Amino acid sequence: MNQRANRVRLPCQDPTLEIEVTDDGSRTLIQKATGDSYHSSSGAITETRQVYLQNSGVAERLSTGQATRVLEIGLGTGMGMFLTVDQAIKHRAPLDYVALDYHWLSANVVRELAPESWVDNPAVVADYIQWRSSVTDLQFPRDPSQSGHLPSGESAEPKSTSVYRWHAGEHQVVQIQRVDALRWRHEGRCFDAIYFDPFAPDTNAELWQTPLLAVMYKLLNTDGRLVTYCVKREVRDRLTAVGFDVRKIRGPKGGKREVLVATRH
Repeated sequence: MNQRANRVRLPCQDPTLEIEVTDDGSRTLIQKATGDSYHSSSGAITETRQVYLQNSGVAERLSTGQATRVLEIGLGTGMGMFLTVDQAIKHRAPLDYVALDYHWLSANVVRELAPESWVDNPAVVADYIQWRSSVTDLQFPRDPSQSGHLPSGESAEPKSTSVYRWHAGEHQVVQIQRVDALRWRHEGRCFDAIYFDPFAPDTNAELWQTPLLAVMYKLLNTDGRLVTYCVKREVRDRLTAVGFDVRKIRGPKGGKREVLVATRH
């Protein structure tokens, strides 16, 4: 029996998306055209906490008040961002968070996911929703399955590289760049961790190729980690080829059997 078929599905304001209630009670989104899920249906928040915050070392850094720089490829629902910002504010840790996503979800769609239930301090989410609502949307791509990637055939006009800053706390700043990740001008900045979270290689193939993975390696500080849910052999081989020390580790309980940690030494 298909377990996903038994999970609750809800309509979404974005007609290309559908809300799914995952096994840990948190909500995620399903892309109708491709069937891609923004998170594991076995538990969205469980996956995000372990695969991204814990496996990257970010949770440990923030808990000790260390200044931390995070890059996220594929902002999606913002769950990873919310959890990271929430912990940074809780522990008074300076945070510089940069997220790339060409299809930036509206405040109304995010609100439908009950994100206040994801964090210890719901005021963090409320502040984001208010800020996101104040941002005037530019033209978005027709295909939201292109998470972090400009749809084939579209030109990279200036409007596709818009930068927005959310001052989430006194020392916690989020910079969201609506930009094709393959054309992103990173300007040599370095990060302590990379949440590599585009849609699967079958959907966003170009984001999993050697050129972008090589850029990710260069952007990490020594001992920095790139973390992702994908453990495909070809992805592991590409990461190894550009210099990463790659290992598979146990996935979240009830979810994927293994996930990936790639470290720059």
